[in-house]
Amino acid sequence: MEATKNFSQMVDFQQVMFNNTFNMMKTFQSQGEAWMNLSMDQNPWLPEDGKKMCSYWNETCQKSLDDYKNFVDTSFSKAREMFGPPAKPAKK
Repeated sequence: MEATKNFSQMVDFQQVMFNNTFNMMKTFQSQGEAWMNLSMDQNPWLPEDGKKMCSYWNETCQKSLDDYKNFVDTSFSKAREMFGPPAKPAKK
């Protein structure tokens, strides 16, 4: 039982570390996006197609980050299921 508890604590710690790191990455992404939008709005020489391409690139990065977060969260939950306490057998 002690090994299960230790593993559970280790997974919890790793998930907290991942969440903190991911939130920092997401903050950098949103700050970069805001900076890019501000610079695109202030530069009249940038063509409209270039602005659309940058917006599409930002949307793709956001979606990829969200997909990655969902994948890692699913992996953490599966790790908890695999190494968690055994399920009690059903009574006949």
